[in-house]
Amino acid sequence: MSDKSEQDEKGFMQSLDGIRPLKHDKIDVYQNTPRKKHKVRPHRDFTDPVSELEAITHNIPETRQDSWFHHGVQKKLQRKIKAGQFTIDAMLDLHGHRQHEAIQELEAFMQTAINTRSRLVIIIHGKGFNSESEAVLRPLVQHWLSEQSMVLAFCPAQPKDGGSGASYVYLKSQKS
Repeated sequence: MSDKSEQDEKGFMQSLDGIRPLKHDKIDVYQNTPRKKHKVRPHRDFTDPVSELEAITHNIPETRQDSWFHHGVQKKLQRKIKAGQFTIDAMLDLHGHRQHEAIQELEAFMQTAINTRSRLVIIIHGKGFNSESEAVLRPLVQHWLSEQSMVLAFCPAQPKDGGSGASYVYLKSQKS
């Protein structure tokens, strides 16, 4: 070895003074990542709409949630639902109903839709133009839908089906 390379090596080793060697060179990339916790909603029966109506109408969150998709619904399916590319199996029109009546109609309709194995239904709740302050039925319906275990998704309908005055609702498939 030449004198110059020995000096370089000696200088390099001096510059490393106080540095400890690694025990291993592998990194655990999953070490500190928290796991997502998914909410598990219990299956609800559509039996008594009257007893829960007061709790539902007073506990509606103030943030608007026009669309909701269960975490298992694939992006491609979400796009198809939003685009209205599925056949509508059933329709419910809630125009002119009061909140209490609307919930009763909605529960009866959804029970029928589930019993007939419907996949995509449309609920017409109106845009709220005739309400005294703001839309009443739309947030009520959307909140109620978000609480149901059989609902996989809901979103505003296409303009041809009622636009923001109606919602597409995609239901779980019923196995025989």
